[in-house]
Amino acid sequence: MLYRLPFIIFYPVIFVWSIFYGGLAGCFYQLVSVYENWLAFNKLQINLWKRYPQRSYRKYIEHMWKHQVKGKSIELAEYNKLHLERKFPDEPFPFIRLTFNTLFMLLILPFMVLIGLFYGPVYVFRSKLQQYRNAIEPVPAK
Repeated sequence: MLYRLPFIIFYPVIFVWSIFYGGLAGCFYQLVSVYENWLAFNKLQINLWKRYPQRSYRKYIEHMWKHQVKGKSIELAEYNKLHLERKFPDEPFPFIRLTFNTLFMLLILPFMVLIGLFYGPVYVFRSKLQQYRNAIEPVPAK
């Protein structure tokens, strides 16, 4: 229906439409993308903790052991590792990684919304303009 309007009327209408709809849709879809990224990363961390406990546990013990052995003799290194394995029989739940991921996603959320406010109207305007051009072009005769 709007495609039959003259371009003097069509361009301001499509511009206003792209500002309102594109801005709202851009913000909404950026919010959804941040949520999906947050959910995927947290699921990854929990799955790694559940599915690969030995690999994750070895990394955990090696990390703690590396910091405790600095500056000590080599004889005490294996004793410290054995002591750590007895003290921590399994890796704790990854609360710190999940918390930092949540804080990071909350930090980037306003920037992503601003990106959605900019790119949403641009996308809507370009797509509607392309639809308008396709609608007014004559069909080539065969």
